[in-house]
Amino acid sequence: MDQQGMVCDGAMLLRGLEAAAHWLDQHVGEVNALNVFPVPDGDTGTNMHLTLSAAVKDVQVQPSAAAVADQVYRKALMGARGNSGVILSQIIRGFAEGIGGKAVLDGNGLAEALRRAAERAYKAVMKPTEGTILTVARVAGEAAVARAEAGGGYVVVLEAAVEGANQAVVDTPNQLKQLRDAGVVDAGGKGLAIVLEGLLKDARGETIERPAGSDAVEVAFDIDEIHSEDDFGYCTTFLLEGENIPFEDVRATIAEMGQSVVVVGDETLVKAHIHTERPGDVLNYAIGFGALTGIEIANMDKQKAAIKDTGMVSTKATRAPKESAGSIGVAAHTSLTSDEHAVPIGVVSVAPGQGFVELFRSLNVGNVITGGQTMNPSTKDLVEAINQLPQSEVIVLPNNSNIMMASRQAQELVDKAVRIIPSKTVPQGMAAMLAFNYIEDLEDNVNAMTRALQNVRTLEITTAVRDATVDDKEVRAGQTIGLLDGTLVEAGDDRDAVIDAMLERVDMDDYEIVTIYYGATTDEEQARTLGARIEQRYGHLDTVEIQSGGQPFYDFIISAE
Repeated sequence: MDQQGMVCDGAMLLRGLEAAAHWLDQHVGEVNALNVFPVPDGDTGTNMHLTLSAAVKDVQVQPSAAAVADQVYRKALMGARGNSGVILSQIIRGFAEGIGGKAVLDGNGLAEALRRAAERAYKAVMKPTEGTILTVARVAGEAAVARAEAGGGYVVVLEAAVEGANQAVVDTPNQLKQLRDAGVVDAGGKGLAIVLEGLLKDARGETIERPAGSDAVEVAFDIDEIHSEDDFGYCTTFLLEGENIPFEDVRATIAEMGQSVVVVGDETLVKAHIHTERPGDVLNYAIGFGALTGIEIANMDKQKAAIKDTGMVSTKATRAPKESAGSIGVAAHTSLTSDEHAVPIGVVSVAPGQGFVELFRSLNVGNVITGGQTMNPSTKDLVEAINQLPQSEVIVLPNNSNIMMASRQAQELVDKAVRIIPSKTVPQGMAAMLAFNYIEDLEDNVNAMTRALQNVRTLEITTAVRDATVDDKEVRAGQTIGLLDGTLVEAGDDRDAVIDAMLERVDMDDYEIVTIYYGATTDEEQARTLGARIEQRYGHLDTVEIQSGGQPFYDFIISAE
């Protein structure tokens, strides 16, 4: 059958989606690099790929396109990671709805499915913004509808959709100043265009492999064969994509940073596996040579430990009194527990490093999910964490703006009363948890915890991975950059000077406590030195606290309360 008359049944649709996932996999680094902020944790491509891969995994082949699409969209909803992954899952959901029970898709059927996909995506976002993946989905759908109305078949309509998507991607900087200033196109939109390209390549019978010599070098190893009963620490795997990577030097250095090390690849793509107590050290070393993707970190000690009782009594936590005014010390939190009260409300929190995990546990959070930037938990992870708690009422602390949509999606997929606290940073999550009171009811706690977010300013210190212009601020690769409540506001060659400038942006007279959370590649001594300088400069502060956050990529996360 010629392409004009070709139709798509269930087997072809599944094969096409699997091809799209594989094609996207080969472009993950390219999509991740399109981050507006030049921070080392761009993960749009990773999240979209993990979402689509979860959507097509173990799908049963059916003759009907509708039957296949129904399986795929349900898996996509559960496997969605990050905002881009959640939006992609909603695009897939709309696509399945648009099929409307059809066993096969012709040009008109495909066009309607793509139109409904865009419609569903727009509905999923509270404040839709043009120049994003939403625009790309809409333009692709409009191009498909126009071509179908002109009499195009399945492949011809898909070609029109791909052409429309690619044109929309190129146009995104004209619609969003942030993209224009940063010199990039929208990452989510680019990812969607690549997915559609993968579908088209399969429909045309073309290869789904990038040319030899590109960054799509095949690197693989069987992790199951690497592991043993004596494993400990954090099982860390990742892909490193770049140019002129000194492969032998990188492999030798990583080999000295842990055990069970396997590093394969070449000067353009490296895949690494290592067991280490400090995964952040490995990631921060590797990112100096290119872009990191496919990051997975698993706590093997936790996996081997006996399952702990999840019915721990959650209580209101209060700060331990400081020993003397203005003293610098490791932050100490205490909690009031009572065996006489059954706790009706459970709490799930996301934490980006082991230090934060332990802090939330010390505040009696019922379930702590390790994750954050580059490690966004999936909707399924959140659903399971919620369902594992014995309580019928649960509060979720995302602690990252990129986990908010997955949290809301999980909220819709469980039978419990779930409330999402809109915490966009980990210090906000800490403040919210300190406002939690096990005696109060769900709504009173939600109100108190949400109000607590307003009392915290969050400063994040990291290193720029590329040159960029953000809100008219010039940034060079390698400079220290500072984000204030998620907005890049400072950049410079001297880290201390950047931090000082950040603090000047905060009216410190309004705050009493500063907490410094040091990351995986900084240490307590550096944090104490910084704390002493802050205390000397702002003598009115009640205390400056020091805590290990263990977060990757960010030297310090500083909160002012």
